[in-house]
Amino acid sequence: MQNHEINGLFTDLSIIKGIGNQTYEKYCRLLGKDRVRIVDLLWHFPNKIIQRNNITKIKDLIEGEVQTVCGKIEKHRKGFRNAPHQFDIYDGTGILSLIYFKLPFYMESKLKIGDEKYISGKVKKTGLKTQMAHPDLLLSLDEFSSQRKFEPIYSLTAGLSNKQIIQTIENIFEFIDGLELFIEWHSDTFLQKNNWKKITETFKDIHLPNEDYFNDSNNNPIKRLAYDEILINQIKIEHIRRIRQKSNGISMFRENSIIDELRNELAFELSETQKKAISEIYTDMAKPNQMIRLLQGDVGSGKTIVSFFAGLKCIISKHQFALMAPTEILAKQHFDNFKKFTSQSNIKCCLLTSNTPIEARKEISKKISNGEVDAIIGTHSLFQEKIIYKNLGLVIIDEQHRFGVHQRLSLQKKSIAGKADLLLMTATPIPRTLIQIRYGDIEVSDLKDLPNKRKIETTIISTSKLKKLIDRLNNICSNKNKIFWVCPQILTNDSSNMSVNDRYKFLKEHMRHNISIIHGKMSEKEKDGQMIDFLRDKTNVLVATSVIEVGIDIKAANIIVIENANNFGLSQIHQLRGRVGRNDQKSWCILLHDNNLNEISKGRLKIIKESSDGYKIATEDMLIRGYGDIFGYRQSGFKDFKALNENLISELGEKAEHDGKLMLDRILNDDEYKSKYKRLFDFYEAHEYKYIIS
Repeated sequence: MQNHEINGLFTDLSIIKGIGNQTYEKYCRLLGKDRVRIVDLLWHFPNKIIQRNNITKIKDLIEGEVQTVCGKIEKHRKGFRNAPHQFDIYDGTGILSLIYFKLPFYMESKLKIGDEKYISGKVKKTGLKTQMAHPDLLLSLDEFSSQRKFEPIYSLTAGLSNKQIIQTIENIFEFIDGLELFIEWHSDTFLQKNNWKKITETFKDIHLPNEDYFNDSNNNPIKRLAYDEILINQIKIEHIRRIRQKSNGISMFRENSIIDELRNELAFELSETQKKAISEIYTDMAKPNQMIRLLQGDVGSGKTIVSFFAGLKCIISKHQFALMAPTEILAKQHFDNFKKFTSQSNIKCCLLTSNTPIEARKEISKKISNGEVDAIIGTHSLFQEKIIYKNLGLVIIDEQHRFGVHQRLSLQKKSIAGKADLLLMTATPIPRTLIQIRYGDIEVSDLKDLPNKRKIETTIISTSKLKKLIDRLNNICSNKNKIFWVCPQILTNDSSNMSVNDRYKFLKEHMRHNISIIHGKMSEKEKDGQMIDFLRDKTNVLVATSVIEVGIDIKAANIIVIENANNFGLSQIHQLRGRVGRNDQKSWCILLHDNNLNEISKGRLKIIKESSDGYKIATEDMLIRGYGDIFGYRQSGFKDFKALNENLISELGEKAEHDGKLMLDRILNDDEYKSKYKRLFDFYEAHEYKYIIS
């Protein structure tokens, strides 16, 4: 990042006043990062905003709402044994009971009979009584007059309060005020026309609000940031569209009996939507235009076999096809399955990953360049500069959301004049509006039915019942009942989250079965060894991070335990659950949680328990968490965006598409604009800009 005024926001949070080592670790835990920068906390938006200065009469208080009253302390009933401390507050219209189950020593001096206080917190009504337990604020008149009128409310982590986050945010803006002037990418005229502010002022309005912008969509400052995100994608899409328009695609119209022969050799009947998707893909491949098609389907809907038929069509048309997967484990699985699929033919296939030995890589590269191999399967290694294809005709990207737009373009460019057809695959449901914003005029095939997929019984269990669970698993675990045990992190940095390493040690002590372990910090050789032990029945339990989330197909595994399930996104849990239920045995998904679940978390886990429809799960999860949960585990394809959601796409998409075309013209023809809009890409860490200005 070259712009030093931008660099100021990308410096480490530790330079901000009040951030010591312990506080810094809490922010790392809150944001799920090993290192936190100032900008990372700025992207951690409030969930809601509370108007603290809106005084409500006690008689008018509403159950479940966070409200503020002003009244006099009239009575104190001291707590004893299991009874709480109770203070009666009277404002002339009614009595509010303040409840403290544990009264901190410092609070006693703030709660004297006869004092008048401003009190704000969540209202609870029990019978005729109106109560407020452990209020958020208890202030004198002087304290209340200096209190923020509109208080942003953030998601928290253990040991970090809302007040601390607000104080840190205030210190951040004090730091920003000391930086040199931040140069905008948008002109003042453009911002004024749209009633938007400059980028740092926009963040200030989000975090230190003077109004409840969640209830006023016209003045919501987040819209400006969402527009920028759409604009970035529209500039990228328009650039790719122009590249595509410069050349035709490859017509693949050859017919060959091998397709029917291999279809008849399958051990199962293709579903109707699989047949339809293959037909749509073949029609596209036969056209002189370049195919760009998205194949999306729920876990277990059979996307991989559809992609194999697409690859087959490419090969019999005398072209090579490349299939790129996000992990080496998945790439190897695709390689083995494709070899099995084409075992009755003379089709040649190779596997290429970052861990392919140097000598083997040289040999494979030679065969790719002279056309000795028809199918090339691997990871990011497939689009390295040294890999030259003889006649690449089709590029298939599995779990496409894990790759950038221009990573896909890099692989396509390796075909003759960049003409290769492109098939993207995803198991994460993506709304139609987002598809158009992300990919432009892409065609979509949906796999709706789930062939040969058994229902998975999903249960929600507290970690307090862990011993009983392990006793049960010890009894049913065998070579026919293998177990995945998934944890959210590799090392323990949060007492509320169980790490893979700690759970592995625990299970080795308490289970009667051999156990494997896989996580992202292991070498590919170590991971392969552990996976082979699991596959060959040397172990019956595999403890892992979500590295097994994508596409791992182990038929013998029919039990999955997901630890701290409330910390995963629902689409991610659904993907993990899809790793089991692939044989004729009964299958289980066990969602483990601690005892501190809030109502939203309970509701989200209930969705997973009651539904096996990935589209429905993603949609309902967004409805429950609402617009406020913009940061974190977003569903329905939004997890790569910082501010964008489907509502804002509908509102801002057409404008950003129009603007993106004009801005790309300026970027390509005007050095000043080129430099200016590089700042936009830099700030949102959209590094594909180098492809546009190269």
